[in-house]
Amino acid sequence: MLVDASVARSFAVVGWTRHLLQLSGGTILVADGVHGADADDPSELRRIRRALQREADDAGLGSGRASRALSAVRGLDELLTLDSGELTVLTLSDDEMELAVRLQSRRPEDRAWRHALGAKARRLDAGESASIAIALTRSRAFASDDEDALALWQALSGAPGWRTCDLLHQLVSKAVVPEHEAREMYHLLQNDDVHNLGGPPWKLEGPTSSTERA
Repeated sequence: MLVDASVARSFAVVGWTRHLLQLSGGTILVADGVHGADADDPSELRRIRRALQREADDAGLGSGRASRALSAVRGLDELLTLDSGELTVLTLSDDEMELAVRLQSRRPEDRAWRHALGAKARRLDAGESASIAIALTRSRAFASDDEDALALWQALSGAPGWRTCDLLHQLVSKAVVPEHEAREMYHLLQNDDVHNLGGPPWKLEGPTSSTERA
């Protein structure tokens, strides 16, 4: 299973990176740009960490918001310090790059194509585009919390993507965590002002596709 930055962030900031590793078969796969193998490479996850650190600094030492932001930073550090065997960055092939560019292009014909496939925003970001292109080409399951990314994935692959809540449901169904813990974590992600995940209400049911594709 290949996850985009939104899903990787959700699990990391609540300290559940190890659970995401278990769901991913021991290796979390991300596209180049969502993370980078080298410290100087573009990385959405590093940018998210920096933004959370600024949030903590701006909120003021000892405030509740600062404490929550720092906790999220620590969770992201756990994710970002995984070795390459546990957090693997996949580089785009030429064909995958072509599709990724089309998914984020500003050209009117590409915008019209995306709109016809169900996207509402003008374009995807680079990480989501790369993630979809790689997952589609390599027959991987795809996980995201972005509505347009999920709509485009469904249209292109014919299969539903996995949201954070779907993966939390999987943890419950596999008896990794009790249902009340997964529900509480999802509630935190949706309602805490540091996270603001959004997404559907908690219902203990996943998409019809199988995680065996991961």
